[in-house]
Amino acid sequence: AVVSTQSTGELRERLEESDNLFARAGYKMVDFMASGVSKMTTRTEISQTIEEIQKMDPQFDINKFTATLRFDILPFVLEAYLQGNVEILENWSQERAMGQFKHMLAARTFNGTIQLIDIGECEIITGAMLELGPVFMLTVSTQQLFTEAAKKRVAVENGDDKVDDDAKEVIKRVTYVIAVCRDQSMLDPTAAWTILEIMEQVTNESFY
Repeated sequence: AVVSTQSTGELRERLEESDNLFARAGYKMVDFMASGVSKMTTRTEISQTIEEIQKMDPQFDINKFTATLRFDILPFVLEAYLQGNVEILENWSQERAMGQFKHMLAARTFNGTIQLIDIGECEIITGAMLELGPVFMLTVSTQQLFTEAAKKRVAVENGDDKVDDDAKEVIKRVTYVIAVCRDQSMLDPTAAWTILEIMEQVTNESFY
């Protein structure tokens, strides 16, 4: 697991100074989380959040949690998003995140298919105790296969022509900033987590 040692204030300052629009969006998410912190918990540190979770689940381990995110939760959620499966997304998302998923789907301009092929390590960058429950904010990079069928007409022997599909494929790096929230009343350590916020950045970096 990769866990940031920055305080929320340091993280907010770094993101606020960044010229990158994605980083600025991350700043807004940090600010949203900080604004909802319980009055009983003034610090939004990762260690404080872990301690609160362990009061209900003494077996909670941040390394096992990030592994569960990487190999179980995020593949299922992101594949549903890439396929436009709103029903699955609704089962795993808070209302705020669901609105963001729908916005990203509506804004998607790529007409082909997108397949998730790899998910990197999850970096936990901050945590907070909100009214909804414990929240972690993380970043994760993925590799996704973009396949677009480029239709073109080619001549055939009898003088006619036909449409030939020439599939174009490219693998791109897609990075997400995600906030996940735990329902402390649920005993299942996987099903207890839902997506609270999500943002996406598709880079021009490709892998061949």
